[in-house]
Amino acid sequence: MNVSERKTNGRNSNALLWIVLAGLAIIGGGFLISLLTPYLFPAQGSTQAQQVDNLFRFMLVIGGAIFLLVQGVLAFSVIRFRAKPGDVSDGAAIHGNTTLEFVWTAIPAVIVLVITIYAYQVWQTTRAVQPNEQVVGTVGARFAWSFSTNVTPDQFPAGVELSQLDPAVQADIEEDGYITITSPQLHTYVGQPVQLQMVTQDVLHSFWVPAMRVKQDLLPGRTTDIRFTPVEAGMYRIVCAELCGSGHGNMAGTLVTTDDNPVYQGAWLNVHADEAAFRREFLEPETLAVLFPPEDPAARGRQLLASGAYPCNTCHVLSDLGWTGNLGPSLDGVGTRTQRLSQTGQPDMEAYIRNSIRRPTDFLVPGFGPLMPQFNPEPDQPNYMPEDHLNAIVAYLLTQTE
Repeated sequence: MNVSERKTNGRNSNALLWIVLAGLAIIGGGFLISLLTPYLFPAQGSTQAQQVDNLFRFMLVIGGAIFLLVQGVLAFSVIRFRAKPGDVSDGAAIHGNTTLEFVWTAIPAVIVLVITIYAYQVWQTTRAVQPNEQVVGTVGARFAWSFSTNVTPDQFPAGVELSQLDPAVQADIEEDGYITITSPQLHTYVGQPVQLQMVTQDVLHSFWVPAMRVKQDLLPGRTTDIRFTPVEAGMYRIVCAELCGSGHGNMAGTLVTTDDNPVYQGAWLNVHADEAAFRREFLEPETLAVLFPPEDPAARGRQLLASGAYPCNTCHVLSDLGWTGNLGPSLDGVGTRTQRLSQTGQPDMEAYIRNSIRRPTDFLVPGFGPLMPQFNPEPDQPNYMPEDHLNAIVAYLLTQTE
């Protein structure tokens, strides 16, 4: 082997070594990107979050490696093939490379196929029906969420007998086989599979819990669902991920205080430590409140509004319940605003408040638009409000005097 051949072989060996080192650096960089980037995300709150994050890390390895490869080749080309001082000639005419074109077409096709198969498996797993699911009815409305759970007699607190209940409550249980408790916050516990059956009362909304890595649109006229299984106890923020109007931001949970006793308002997912804590801290108190409603209609109305059964809190101010909405007129002192009777033609404030709930666009308070939904008396109509609920709410609002 002559000197020229030895030099050529040496250059080829060095080039191969640099290519191998560059390839290892690119792959290692992809892994490093995949390991570091997820630390910017919220903590994994569910088994679905773990699966979604694993998929995302896999995609980051590939995407990070491709990013480093492209940027590396670009930087190498800028340095290696830059124009030399005084060189004003044109570059060499190069026309295509069939092998190279085949490689850079085949490799992305394989990558996309692998990602598609992996993503489909994750999608199937995260949406699979789980045993003993907690089914929660979820309603999105401008501009609040409400969550309802059916409680059967075998789930009632110990010592509760049907014979103790009000006849109207007994009749509801005998007809449906359960009672329904409603809350502005979603409650469950660690290890409990949850299925949300979601509907919208008006426009398109999107239910999203970042820590759970679950998001699903609510479509008018359809029921959509989503599933997750919490793995960590705590409070997790719920938001609406679809712009739904001027009060869109109010559909997210807010933290009122940041001291040792934080106050969570609006939409939050409360994951209790275990089933015993869930029953003790949420299910039993809320069940008793429904089984033994206050005899005073005004107290019953206050209970209904505080439960979040109707999306009023994000639009109105009502100091008695801690509401701080700014999209509708204040309800403080509404029971004595008799000046509106002459403007609306209603005979008294009871009729005025009742009409404002059933037909809110008949009279708009100056400065506010027609955002309030119409609460209808028939079960098959949207925004259904039974007559007894309306009577109780009106009775309560009449007690709000300045």
